[in-house]
Amino acid sequence: MAKKKIIDNPANNINLVGDMLVSTGNTVPEKKETVQKSITPQVTANTGWTHFTVICNGDLVEKIKAIAQKEGFTIRDVVEKFFRNGIGSYENKHGRVTVKKRKRQDIDDVL
Repeated sequence: MAKKKIIDNPANNINLVGDMLVSTGNTVPEKKETVQKSITPQVTANTGWTHFTVICNGDLVEKIKAIAQKEGFTIRDVVEKFFRNGIGSYENKHGRVTVKKRKRQDIDDVL
């Protein structure tokens, strides 16, 4: 029988390999240091654009790609248009959405 590859999932803080080794009495490998990415969206310098990642249904992604290709737009243009339409629909039902800009605090005041 072929061995199955077990992959650690650092996003969920699950150490499957380490847990398996401990339960079987084997030694646990040294933990590698990982760098956690910031969950704050990154704004591209002076452009106003923000890198934003979304995980969604594969069928929707394929349809977005198909629409963009068929109509000659970028995927970003199509997704942004759908975001604007969705936000507009929400605002029609619930009122205008305002975004409050947070003032960056000094780390010494926070911690």
